[in-house]
Amino acid sequence: MELKDCIKTILDEFKPGDYFDSHTIINELRANKDYHFVYMQEYPKNCTVAKYHSEISRMIGTFDCVESISESAKSHTIYGKISENKLWQKK
Repeated sequence: MELKDCIKTILDEFKPGDYFDSHTIINELRANKDYHFVYMQEYPKNCTVAKYHSEISRMIGTFDCVESISESAKSHTIYGKISENKLWQKK
């Protein structure tokens, strides 16, 4: 399984009309034992966490089943700090 497959599986769990942000997907990748290994395995060498998570957000946007709603949603990062990220809606 690849990271993109993990993201798609997570997205499939949402119902049309559901809102979620990029941090929700990232946290699920980290928390779910089935996805965590893939998340860590695909982490690029010499890459910051912020840049990797930005790439995951970009990946989310490649799926036809989601629509970007806002660039300024706020939620907790993996470090427990509140920061802005993308808000999505499942189509």
